[in-house]
Amino acid sequence: MRPFVVILCAAILLGAEPEPSPSPEPAASPPSAQPSVRASARPTPNPYAILAKAREVFHAHVRPPYVVYTIERREWINDFPDAGDSYTWRVWYRARDSAALSREFFRRRNRSYFGLHFIRPAFNEPVDPGPPTGDIFPFAPPPTPAPQPTGTEPLRTIAIVTSSADSDYRATFAGVDRNAYHLKLDPVRDRERNRLRELWVDVTTFEVLRALALDRLFLINEGIVVQDHFDIQFELHDAVPVVRRIRAVADIPTTLSHLGRRVESQYFYDDIVFETTLPDWYFEPRTYREHFPDAPLK
Repeated sequence: MRPFVVILCAAILLGAEPEPSPSPEPAASPPSAQPSVRASARPTPNPYAILAKAREVFHAHVRPPYVVYTIERREWINDFPDAGDSYTWRVWYRARDSAALSREFFRRRNRSYFGLHFIRPAFNEPVDPGPPTGDIFPFAPPPTPAPQPTGTEPLRTIAIVTSSADSDYRATFAGVDRNAYHLKLDPVRDRERNRLRELWVDVTTFEVLRALALDRLFLINEGIVVQDHFDIQFELHDAVPVVRRIRAVADIPTTLSHLGRRVESQYFYDDIVFETTLPDWYFEPRTYREHFPDAPLK
């Protein structure tokens, strides 16, 4: 019996496996035979929910009643600078009726000069785009009530049905780009009002960071209007989303003008100031002559 004990002790010290028991348990299946469990794919974010939230957040910011800003426009024709259509203006804007006073601004002197001009900044109109606090999700105008039949009692209202403004677009999720949801949009109605084509929305705050939109370039001297492609950059200024930069590109075919060309414009919005009030005469152009000595400089 002693030799067996010695051999067994040596085997344990050398790390030998003890003999298997007479009734071994079934051997485990090799890894290749075990059923594989695949990690479930992350669900694609709902583009309509993102669009609805972005619109809600955008409209939740309270816009100021008055905005003062500088707009600088730089233009290139076929990649060559066009000094004639490059300029800088200072604008004093009133939100309730989109009325504004504007003056040419000279950065070297940091002040405005020359005449006073009355404008109504807007997008998709024959005027420089603005204001920087403009609404990229404009509400649909109220529907025109149907005429009542004559000689009959007024019809009773059974129910009122409202449609979400987000249904103005067909939305597609295009991925996450630099911590922003990227949406592609296609309007299903009123393409003049619903001008957005792509949108980048912060994944955390749902603030709009960038938008691609369609606008129009009005060539007044030639009497033609062409489509303008806007690339709009946004920032928060005093807790309000504002436009900081627009790159606009329009291709003018020779079928519309003998001077077929590519027009690129850059708009920069800076020195933005939110005001609680401004003088009323700023928005009454008939009084500009008498108030000219009091005209704002910057």
